Amino acid sequence: MSTPALKDEIVERHGQNALDLVLTVYLNFYYSEWEIVDLCARWIPRRQNLREKSYLIHHASDEVVHARLFREGVERLGFDWDGFDHSKYRIDDIDQRFRKLFDSDDEIEVLIGLNLYAEGVLAMEELHQLGRNKPEYFPEFARIEREERRHMGFGLTVAKRLLDESEETRRRGMDYCKWYQEHLENYLGGELSQTISWAVDQGFVQPDYVPRTRERFNETMSKLGLLEA
Repeated sequence: MSTPALKDEIVERHGQNALDLVLTVYLNFYYSEWEIVDLCARWIPRRQNLREKSYLIHHASDEVVHARLFREGVERLGFDWDGFDHSKYRIDDIDQRFRKLFDSDDEIEVLIGLNLYAEGVLAMEELHQLGRNKPEYFPEFARIEREERRHMGFGLTVAKRLLDESEETRRRGMDYCKWYQEHLENYLGGELSQTISWAVDQGFVQPDYVPRTRERFNETMSKLGLLEA
């Protein structure tokens, strides 16, 4: 008797919604990684400091590996990568945020939106909780989380320098921080609210997922002194 595919086990234990959730997580992470590679490539020639330039090269290299791991996660479920419609699992908000960053010529906006918010807050909390609560479905998430922490560190280092060099940059940084704080509330309480509630009920994430994500945002932005009192 053949062993059932992991995707069938997920449906049997948790229902079709769980499989849809797992695919949504993997596919949005996968496509986000390639967006990040393109963003890094856009900024490499603009940086003059060799150490800071190397951060982007290292960052992009990590994301190529992560993209492969996310694809392998889908295939481990029992799917042929090209055998189903990816678009139905994509979250529009993520693509919109990356387009906003790719169109920006303000490095502090990109650092706050990418390294600190997309990776340091949203991705880190998701990787942390899913990797610990459902390692059988997300076996590489603990490793990826550690490497995303490094990317956040790159962003903090460069952002701190930029903010210290110019009060105007700091003012813009605070404006961007406020924008992302408002986005976080709309994101968690809007498009994702039902999915998060379901994930809590099924044990994919902890009941304190939303407050922990808010706390992570506050801790991250406070490291740069960007939160208004």
